[in-house]
Amino acid sequence: MYFKVRAARKEDCKEISRMIMELAVYEKMPDQVKTSHEELERDGFSPNPFYECLIAEVPDEHRTKDGYTVVGYALYFYTYSTWKGRSVYMEDLYVMPDFRGKGIGKGLMAKVAQVGVEKQCVRLQLSVLEWNKPSLDFYIAKGAEDLTAKEGWHFLRFDGQTLDTLAKEAPKD
Repeated sequence: MYFKVRAARKEDCKEISRMIMELAVYEKMPDQVKTSHEELERDGFSPNPFYECLIAEVPDEHRTKDGYTVVGYALYFYTYSTWKGRSVYMEDLYVMPDFRGKGIGKGLMAKVAQVGVEKQCVRLQLSVLEWNKPSLDFYIAKGAEDLTAKEGWHFLRFDGQTLDTLAKEAPKD
């Protein structure tokens, strides 16, 4: 199937927001999504964006039964490793179920890798839910290493009250 991968534009944020919710439903966490399409517009399309995004589009003749031609996205941002240097972190890779197995996910991920290499990143990192074996197998088949299994890394997070509490412990200026 023919598809095109391109950089997302501000006007794509409603479609990206729709797919973020679809991904959250798939990951059994729809109640966790708090980001609106307005926040996506602000955070991704300001003078200093927090993220970049690619979308996959199919021609009109392959649109979904609901009329969508935007059928996948990859949202990513840049980080820095004190050991290795520049890195790109892929927060989300999503393809609508009817379009899986057609090379779209691989195309999106490869384009994120290409963008990272062009920006002299030395690695592409991502997280996968433990139960999501199809995605884990997909990434490993493409050459990803499972750092939890290999090196014992744990992915940790502070958010909400724990983030606020930690911030209040910062030294005063």
